[in-house]
Amino acid sequence: KKRTIDQSIETIRNRIDEFGVSEPSITAQGDNRILVQLPGIQDSTKAKELINRTARLEFRMVDTAMPAAQAAALVAEAEKAGNYSLKTMKYSEYIKKINEAIKSKLPPHTIVLFGKNENAMTMEAGKVPYVLKDEVPVAGDSLKDAYVGINHDYNEPYVSLSFNAEGANKFGRVTGENVGHNMAIVLDNVVYSAPNIRQKIPNGQAQITLGSGRGYQALMEEAKTISMALRAGALPAALEQLEERTVGPTLGM
Repeated sequence: KKRTIDQSIETIRNRIDEFGVSEPSITAQGDNRILVQLPGIQDSTKAKELINRTARLEFRMVDTAMPAAQAAALVAEAEKAGNYSLKTMKYSEYIKKINEAIKSKLPPHTIVLFGKNENAMTMEAGKVPYVLKDEVPVAGDSLKDAYVGINHDYNEPYVSLSFNAEGANKFGRVTGENVGHNMAIVLDNVVYSAPNIRQKIPNGQAQITLGSGRGYQALMEEAKTISMALRAGALPAALEQLEERTVGPTLGM
């Protein structure tokens, strides 16, 4: 537990450094809490999103043994039977319960994760199930850099990824072995895209596209947050915000 706290503090510190806050204070409180103090912060909402993001990046192959419509029907059946809903449950709890409920009906060694329909504002409003292999051949621990790029044809921001030498070799091998198949790009158990592999990708480069259902500025802010979180590394555990206080600049006499 102490190692998890220490790693979380270091990761949060790296993320705050990316955010550009001067003289932050990030300290352990007891054996299961972290106190984060950010003097002079201007955008607390964005800072909280950056701190709380787990930033666990995975690349998983899409399993085509089960049609998408059948997977959606299984999910709907499990939701009804267990009264599971994203309206009342955290996403992490929701996918855990859904997978427990339908595990015996899925192809062997697969799980169901969800992406957001590009025309929907939230996951709740338009979730899309993906049946994925449970093996993770390439993950975020092989990442060298992440930064924001712009698709000039559509004027849409995306997150560009580059892997270290080991990661590039893994990525080249996996893409070479799966030409013609779909690979899902998964961040914190959310499927951002599942592009078809047209050819082997030996240079260790990939992209996270963010859809087109929102305005340019919203997409840009999300791309910046994702790239900052990925550069700073993944948190070793999910965080739950317990309390928030804002202290004004006025001193009492």
